[in-house]
Amino acid sequence: MKHPLLPMTDNLQTTRYKQCVHCLEQKPVSDFLRRTGRRSGTGSRRGACRNCRKVRSRISTPIMLHAADADQQAGKPAAPLYAPELAAAELVSQPAVVAAGPAAVSESAAMAAPAAAPRRPRPSKSSARTGGFGKPRPRPLPANYSPTDVTLLRTTRKGTVWMRGKTDKGRRWHQEIELELAVTLVKERAAVIVNRTTIRRLFSNKDFRSYILTRDNYTCHFCGQYGDTIDHMLPRAKGGHTTPDNCVVACNECNQSKADKDIEEFMREL
Repeated sequence: MKHPLLPMTDNLQTTRYKQCVHCLEQKPVSDFLRRTGRRSGTGSRRGACRNCRKVRSRISTPIMLHAADADQQAGKPAAPLYAPELAAAELVSQPAVVAAGPAAVSESAAMAAPAAAPRRPRPSKSSARTGGFGKPRPRPLPANYSPTDVTLLRTTRKGTVWMRGKTDKGRRWHQEIELELAVTLVKERAAVIVNRTTIRRLFSNKDFRSYILTRDNYTCHFCGQYGDTIDHMLPRAKGGHTTPDNCVVACNECNQSKADKDIEEFMREL
């Protein structure tokens, strides 16, 4: 005896149906592909049925059709037809549609051709300047610009300047800094201007140390003895930066004695 709440079928399995997003017909779930991915469930299915997938795959593949005998005789290559033209060409090739007359051909082709894709709106001037990524595209620099001319620097919409460089291992890095700091780094020969909103550091940490020691010939700037450490003329605690103009070679004793003192005060104590 069959259960009164179940449908009267030979097997107790019920067929599930799903509406196709293209033909809008209710079809069995087995006609749809399973969805894949981490968030897809066990019964998740895609929106196109089997028949619509076949039609769309056939239409989306470009084919070569000869439009006229004159082009064949002239040796001109036939132009590939895509979705709307292909649908019209298939209808024209059918004998029943050709016998009905040109009016029927155009009407049938218009009904069978899929709707044309909407035209993308033309980007506005503001969006065109961003380059599509939200970051404003910098204005081009003059042809004869100087990479140390700080008057060319401008801030981004966030009010900062981009600074980029490389680590000791050659990896690229970038960060946002204030305009005043960017101007200082360029003036003190630690960076150069790439564009109006970007500067580039000239040295990595390892290269900077090697450059300062070689420039001063491993000689302490204060006592004249051998030195292998780097000291800031204007201490970093008082606003100094690690730049070639603000750094000198110092021996270990002078470096420890100077600490965060100004250069004039330390020279008076020597």
